[in-house]
Amino acid sequence: MASRSANQPDNLPADLTSFVGRRSEAHALRQLLSADRLVTLTGVGGVGKTRLALRVAHDLRRAFPDGVFLVELADLKDRDLLPHTLMDALGVREQSASAPVALADHLRSRHTLLVLDNCEHLLEATATLVDQLLRAAPKLQILATSRQALMIGGEHVFPVPTLPVPDADVRLAPGAATQFAAVSLFAARAAAVVPGFEITPANEQAVIQLCQRLEGIPLAIELAAVRLRVLTVDDLAHRLGSRFELLREGTRNLPERHQTLRALIDWSHDLCTPAEQTLWARASVFAGGFGLDALEAVCADELLAEESLLDTVAGLTDKSILIRGEHAGHVRFRMLETLREYGQARLRQSGSEEEVRRRHRGWYCRLIETASANWFGPGQEDWAALLRVEHPNVRAALEFCLGRTDEVRAGLRMAGLPWFLWIALGFMTEGRLWLDRALAMDDEPSPERVWALGTAANIAVFQGDETAAAALIDAVTQLAGRLDDPKGLAYATHMRGLRELGTDPSAAIPLLVEALERYAGVDVSGDYPNSVRPALTMAYLLSDDLDRAAEVVDEVCAQCERAGERWLLSYAMWTKGFLNLLRGDLEQAEATLCEGLRLKRFTSDSLGLAFLLDALAWTAAAQGDGERTAVLLGASDQVWKTVGVPLFGAQQLLARREHFQGLARQAVGDARFDTAFARGGQLTLDEMVALALREHRTTTVEPRQADSLLTPREREVAELVAQGMSSKDVAAKLVISRRTVDVHVEHIFAKLGFNSRTQIATWVAQQHATEAPDRR
Repeated sequence: MASRSANQPDNLPADLTSFVGRRSEAHALRQLLSADRLVTLTGVGGVGKTRLALRVAHDLRRAFPDGVFLVELADLKDRDLLPHTLMDALGVREQSASAPVALADHLRSRHTLLVLDNCEHLLEATATLVDQLLRAAPKLQILATSRQALMIGGEHVFPVPTLPVPDADVRLAPGAATQFAAVSLFAARAAAVVPGFEITPANEQAVIQLCQRLEGIPLAIELAAVRLRVLTVDDLAHRLGSRFELLREGTRNLPERHQTLRALIDWSHDLCTPAEQTLWARASVFAGGFGLDALEAVCADELLAEESLLDTVAGLTDKSILIRGEHAGHVRFRMLETLREYGQARLRQSGSEEEVRRRHRGWYCRLIETASANWFGPGQEDWAALLRVEHPNVRAALEFCLGRTDEVRAGLRMAGLPWFLWIALGFMTEGRLWLDRALAMDDEPSPERVWALGTAANIAVFQGDETAAAALIDAVTQLAGRLDDPKGLAYATHMRGLRELGTDPSAAIPLLVEALERYAGVDVSGDYPNSVRPALTMAYLLSDDLDRAAEVVDEVCAQCERAGERWLLSYAMWTKGFLNLLRGDLEQAEATLCEGLRLKRFTSDSLGLAFLLDALAWTAAAQGDGERTAVLLGASDQVWKTVGVPLFGAQQLLARREHFQGLARQAVGDARFDTAFARGGQLTLDEMVALALREHRTTTVEPRQADSLLTPREREVAELVAQGMSSKDVAAKLVISRRTVDVHVEHIFAKLGFNSRTQIATWVAQQHATEAPDRR
């Protein structure tokens, strides 16, 4: 994995409010992470574990060249999806290997920090996976937050205390209260709610009393500060005090701090209107976030009128129950997990949980159906973005379906209909998981089962899972025939032809032609027949019928361009580029394949990316560029590992790959080829695409001007880096710490606009070249 500094990856959210207090805790955690590989922050809900972990993660980003990644687990209920959630956060593509193995392989050589947030409801599964990953990846470090320790070897548990508050028995000098973090936090948040608010001699004692009663719990303080919109500090302190005493007496079996936080949330709930209380409870069924349209469909009824919902949402947003954000130009809302859990408890008490969850399932079923009907069209990129952001809710709906016997049929439809969700958006292994579960739970003959079998076969074929693909294709053929389902028979024929393409392209041709004919006679979305055409094109190409291949690929390109479709068009570009390669038009082959690669950028389609990288490598070999061939093959090899078998096991395609690889080896020799191949395997996905498209970063800084930007020490470090020295070697040479070397390298990157050590080496060589005439 190439080292990164200024540009190392992370998915950490930006701070929306100031970080108050916790300086000593943050320092202690940084020290712990310099020695321990697993640190778990424990404490009650609302104590600020997540905020502290994120602050420390932000502070340590430069120390982890392969990135710092937040993995939010609060919305995850199914333990089997835990490794998939980590893969999503890390940007790891799905692959045929099990998710834990894929994660271990991805992290094995990387120096990465994972922040696992809210582990307590998946404690055993998290502990098992963390133990596996730490054993497999020696450079991996993990910072976890949980209400309980993971209880595995090597774990350092760090209890997060509440914020310091003034002692009730100590009389403070006027103005001294702000030295306590709890009071300082309240003052900061109150000023955000009431512009101009400050602690004065007149309100200082009330603020102290309030913070004491809230016991320094950050979430409680922040929620209390919001109430200053309608109350004075004195009123706020008085109301909180009486409410907390009442709840303590009623719930003695709960930990005291939980009583306090529950009391505050109860009180916040009581200040809501009945409509706001109802919406709070109902909106808790959403995972991750939601838009207004989803909220109206799931939460509105005769008790909560749709026409008043917008005002109710505004009220909950004002009270900080809902948090507003934006995605792709649309407003979305979310809840803090503590408030969401509270809402779920209220929803259960209301007796309407089943109905609301059923409406939630219904909304996401309709979303999937609408996306499926419109995927082959001009809105494809928008649908891809929406399905990504709604993926947690789709998961939640599938969990609901597979948790009830009377809903499994709906789950079969949700999992089976959107083949593009699993294949085009990079969730193939997860798709197989849902489909396998649903098919096992509902084995009654139905159109939904037919389609689910077909989509499972679709995934299995592309993963190169020959045994599963054969069994699934037989099953869908038999069931579709039994039900006299013409759509299902068309899908089954399509899959049979696709599978045959891998072993006997000439035998695949009549099957794929038949699939087109069957699709023409039924009402299906255009993505089904048009996804046959690239496969048919490839079957003709591998059968040496180039003219017929050209006719079919031109037809699919025309269909896609008329519809404004991009994803299948990228596959057409792959087959068209391969056609140009076979005809010897190498320049046009590369141009066409690059166009297909550009079309891939809006999806996470590992399969299509791998196909295109391979074909570009073959083109480079035909052009005589053995080193570029090796790098591209190394890159594609890494992507194929995330999918399954390279080139889905198609024998003739594998033979072509071996042929062009042999040409490249002859051109550059085994040693150079192997070095370049290994370099390709270390590239990130963005770097792979940039290399394939010949997009090279350049700097506008002239060599001598750039040299003047560096300090003498930075220039010295650059010289040693150019000699191929690691940070450790440079540190030993200059008798400084490795961390100091890394900081110097980061500064060099930032000043010169570079993102790799290779660029530094090239720049140093250019410097020497420009200095040579002066020496003469």
